[in-house]
Amino acid sequence: MSTTIKIANLRGASSLLANQSTPDPSKALHVLLTADDSSGVSGITVGTVTPLTDDMAITFDTIKSGRLYVGYGQYPNPPLPQGPEYYGWIEFSRTSTDTAVWINLSNVDILGLPLTLEGTDSTGAAFSLGYKTPMVATKASDSIIGQVKAVLTDGNAPGGSAAVVATTTGQDKILAPNHVPASYRSYDDYLNSLTDTTATNYPASLSILSDTPENGVPVQMAGTFKNAASGSDNIIELTSTDGTQVCHITKTNLTSQIIYECDGGYMNWSTDSGKTFKAIHQNRTSVNDPSSTVAERTITNSVFREIMIGMNEGYFSMESPSNNNNSMFPGLVPFATGDGNQYAQVIHENSNSYGFPYADSNLKVLVTSQLGAELTLNVIADDATKDYTSPSDDSSNQPQSGKYQFGIGTGSQALGVIKIGNWRYLPNSTGAYGGFLPDLPNWTKMEFSGLGANKYIWIKNNQVEEGTGANQCLTQACVINNKVLVWGAGLAWNGTVPAPMKPTS
Repeated sequence: MSTTIKIANLRGASSLLANQSTPDPSKALHVLLTADDSSGVSGITVGTVTPLTDDMAITFDTIKSGRLYVGYGQYPNPPLPQGPEYYGWIEFSRTSTDTAVWINLSNVDILGLPLTLEGTDSTGAAFSLGYKTPMVATKASDSIIGQVKAVLTDGNAPGGSAAVVATTTGQDKILAPNHVPASYRSYDDYLNSLTDTTATNYPASLSILSDTPENGVPVQMAGTFKNAASGSDNIIELTSTDGTQVCHITKTNLTSQIIYECDGGYMNWSTDSGKTFKAIHQNRTSVNDPSSTVAERTITNSVFREIMIGMNEGYFSMESPSNNNNSMFPGLVPFATGDGNQYAQVIHENSNSYGFPYADSNLKVLVTSQLGAELTLNVIADDATKDYTSPSDDSSNQPQSGKYQFGIGTGSQALGVIKIGNWRYLPNSTGAYGGFLPDLPNWTKMEFSGLGANKYIWIKNNQVEEGTGANQCLTQACVINNKVLVWGAGLAWNGTVPAPMKPTS
């Protein structure tokens, strides 16, 4: 079954051409489709930079690692992030056995010409991916490019930041930290905070569950961040539950550049309980490690990926060691601690686009488009916004284990989705709630989204602040029963009582 992508030029005739009697082809929009492999392509020739026409549509049956670029002028194939051309792109893929098209926006390499997507997902529901903040605005802080410029560490360097590229058509293009890591915050301070030998919780714990290999079982790895005095010292040490698999990462192989690129180094891996180690690529393939099996690559690559997610999204913490478990990532608020990839944070907070290579795994910017359903790629103005979709609250992602639990009785469904950080709890068919709570060493809001704005209480491990007496927020007070927070049936908000202040201790 074929899929069609229509391209809608919402930048108009282009201000770059509007006052010219003879259009300058170097300033006209062009389209390029690239792919490792494809079949049934029509509407464009793969690998050929083609002028964008009105009502342009591209159809394909299958495509492997497809990219669709839109930019000004006859740019190279592919256009180079460091080059002077102004462009943007989307990524998509569909093999002969796939029942949907995997598709996403991407700003992994650059901030450039903004593109948005509209379509129908694999469940038959409409979807869109876009930007809630424009690339440029009169006030720099109201723009994505302005917000990224504000975090550049070489922004005041003579000649300007190495991350800012002036294009031939007059726009600024911003290189992502995977291309110019020295233009962005170093990870040294973050790693030092995780390996501080004077800290109470040193060595900081680390727990990573691998992906599940086909016809196999996942591997649970546990260990610590270690203080590494030299580049050859281990900064991460992990061992599988059964003791057979051991992973060591040296300080040299966890630099800022490697963390930003999510690639570029090695891990020392043992499958014989640490008796012997093999240096393997952090992203292992059948090409760079032909003796490896698919199952081995699934395990080692996913362990490295989860470490990169924790570093780039700023989850790892010496103060809250429970966050150092990748099973906790889905409920944590990315970048909340101020650590991590500031470029990716700007992209995440202002768009539905990728800001670093593994943003699909936890920031949920990859969608599956219904096979055969038409997609629309919108080319929007730099100062425009379109198609941004807020994260969905229609599914539960509550922790599957923990020290503490809670329960709310039947008939309480008017509370709506209960949120604790990014964890979401939905009522069951009787209107009751329950389950494990995340580890909460600090006071955290427990929000009741069905009641409207500012309807929340505060919870901390085995503690609750919900007001008392006339200021009791809920119609029933919580009873703490052996590490379980319990409320009865028909729980509701108590009239117009305001939410409580955050406790000071």
